[in-house]
Amino acid sequence: MRGASAFTVVCFDIADSRRRRRFVRELEAFACRAQESVFEGWLDGRERRLLRQRLAAAIDAAEDRVAFYVLAPVDRDDALSLGRGLPLEDFGHALL
Repeated sequence: MRGASAFTVVCFDIADSRRRRRFVRELEAFACRAQESVFEGWLDGRERRLLRQRLAAAIDAAEDRVAFYVLAPVDRDDALSLGRGLPLEDFGHALL
């Protein structure tokens, strides 16, 4: 990753199974699954723009919903992981 990255959360509700599988494949290239329809990752501006373009092409805007939440950049050393999920050494995250 280049530049300043921000913790990014993507939530989705994709009506069609085939579109959902394509959508998830695109998303997995950028972020890690946190829950069934929630992904999270440290993405810079270029990565967020590219991801939005790819995801927009994978959905039907009349039936599906996608939400991007870009949280303020934080020092990864201050991140906290509670409960199940990736080990901190692999990926820092905090959702409280």
